[in-house]
Amino acid sequence: MKKFIIAASLIFLGLGSAFAQQGKQAVGGSLSYGTETESVGIGAKYQYNITNEIRIEPSMDYFFKHNGLSMFDINTNVHYLVPIASNVKIYPLAGFTFTSWHQDLGIGAGFGASTSKFGVNLGAGMEFALDRNWSMNFEMKYQLISDLDQAVFNLGVAYSF
Repeated sequence: MKKFIIAASLIFLGLGSAFAQQGKQAVGGSLSYGTETESVGIGAKYQYNITNEIRIEPSMDYFFKHNGLSMFDINTNVHYLVPIASNVKIYPLAGFTFTSWHQDLGIGAGFGASTSKFGVNLGAGMEFALDRNWSMNFEMKYQLISDLDQAVFNLGVAYSF
C-alpha cells in the first residue's frame, strides 16, 4: 500500500508540473474581438514561465478598420496558472497596455485623428494542452484606458519549446 501511495503521488505531481514548467517558453497567435472598436483583430504572443505557476506574456494585436476606426496595442500581462485537470489550467491576468487608435475622417487618404495611451489589463483565461507542444486558450480581459476602455475576447494557439 505504501508503494502505491508513493507511485500515485509521483504521477499526480508529474501531471501537474508537466503542463507548465519553470523556464518553458511558447510563441503563438490569436484572433481577438474588441468591444469598443467593434472589430476583429489578429495578434502574436510570447510566453515565458518565470516559475511553474507564474508566466509573463508580451503580446501585440492589430484590430482591423471598422467604421473608420482601427487600433494597435502592445501588452505585457502576468498569468497565475492554476491546474484544474491534467491538461487544463485557468488563470487570472493583470498587466499593462499601450494602445494607438486611428479614426479615418473620410476626407481623403491620410486624413484622420490618432491617439495613443497607456492602460491596465485585468482578466482571466483558460488554457488547454492539446499535446506535448501545442496549447489553445480562451481569454477575456478588460483594458482600462482613459476614455478608451474596452473588453477584449481572445482565442489563441501556442507552440511550446
